[in-house]
Amino acid sequence: MTTFNGQIYFDLDAGERARDAALAAVSNDNWIERASVVVRAELAGQEVLAEEFRRVCETHGIGPEHHNGWGALTMALARAGTITETGRLEKSKAVKSHARRQMVWRVA
Repeated sequence: MTTFNGQIYFDLDAGERARDAALAAVSNDNWIERASVVVRAELAGQEVLAEEFRRVCETHGIGPEHHNGWGALTMALARAGTITETGRLEKSKAVKSHARRQMVWRVA
């Protein structure tokens, strides 16, 4: 563990605990379960960026209360085995993502 000004700076376990707490905070209703159903129905068998999860969910009127919920959805889908990493990166098409490279996911 390395400290910086008395604060933990590098601690994988603490980082993972903080991530899990933040994901739980933005996943406080059943929107992720509803979103998972839509992702499986609309994107099964496809290889897509996570921004596609948002696009299809919003088309069905489904979304989180906080924008960080989209990351929670991606994590939930991966943990459930609904999506798997392809090992490839592609540029985002969402304008606000500024063509940033993102993981390509395979939807089961």
